[in-house]
Amino acid sequence: MPLPSTKDAAQRRAAQIRAFRAELAELRSEGVDPITPERRAAVDAHHDAMLVELARRYDIDRTAAEERLSLGMRLASAFGSAALTAAVVSFFYRIWGSLPSPAQVAALTAAPMIALAAMAVGIRRERTLYVASICASVACGAFILQSVMLGTLFNMRSTPHLLAAWSVFALAVSLPWRLPLPFAAGVTALVCYGAAVLIWAGGAPWSSFAAYPETLLVAAAIAHPVGQRLPLELQRWWQGTTLVIALGALLALSTFDASSLLPWPSDWVERAYQAGAAVAAVVVIAHGVRTSRGETVVVGALFAALFLFGRFVDWWWDWMPKYLFFLILASVSLAWLWLLRRLRSGIADAHA
Repeated sequence: MPLPSTKDAAQRRAAQIRAFRAELAELRSEGVDPITPERRAAVDAHHDAMLVELARRYDIDRTAAEERLSLGMRLASAFGSAALTAAVVSFFYRIWGSLPSPAQVAALTAAPMIALAAMAVGIRRERTLYVASICASVACGAFILQSVMLGTLFNMRSTPHLLAAWSVFALAVSLPWRLPLPFAAGVTALVCYGAAVLIWAGGAPWSSFAAYPETLLVAAAIAHPVGQRLPLELQRWWQGTTLVIALGALLALSTFDASSLLPWPSDWVERAYQAGAAVAAVVVIAHGVRTSRGETVVVGALFAALFLFGRFVDWWWDWMPKYLFFLILASVSLAWLWLLRRLRSGIADAHA
């Protein structure tokens, strides 16, 4: 039987099978049976065989309970990656002063290689690749630590190309096996590299790019469409990461009085970015709805909520009674809920 070519496609097919079976069960409970028992048995046998093969090949979630457990496993994997990387970095800083220079170089060189070896073992022994993803994330952290500490040890000249090396390393260890956490880290480093090069080309120290969010906004906007050429599961991580960075930079420029490179009065710049943020929130949510990407809608809605909260605090917090401030927030939330419901009803009517 023909099978989907990617894990995402396999998971969608499994969800379709589950929805098909649930609808058939509902129809039978209502006294409607659209297919004969013999045909139903043949369809069930075909679906069972397909689910077994999909689970064997891609380790998909075949039930809603498995999907919830997989979400918990992904969250645990992300937490474990951050905690283990922090443990490695903290350990190195603790023992650093007691090691001679050759031992320091050897330890820094061995750390990412050991993590990569552990990742290779995880890839061979675990189909879900959660452990492999943790080891890959630790390898990325160890590689960053190695480059920073060796640069300090040998008094190397600071350069923005270090960010490019971090990005290449993270993408190299994540792309072949489509590991989302180190892949997102690689995309983040790539966007930061673009921002650092922009500020560096303007004559400012490259490490000051974070102080000027416009560089991150421009770099993320340039990188965002590149992800369309990637496989679907990585395309979403690429575009989601660049979208979060771009909206975060726009939020900083419109809310937190961040430094701007535009040669305008600060009040004009702030108002311009506030208008841009309002438009961006609507555009992102509309795009997510039009393309049926729930994660884009969530990012856009969260950005809109943070932007509005920041504006309200700036406008009213100092002089307005607190009960009235929170009452206005609740009113805006209800209005936002009403608007989304109207949008949802319009989509449902369009498909009716």
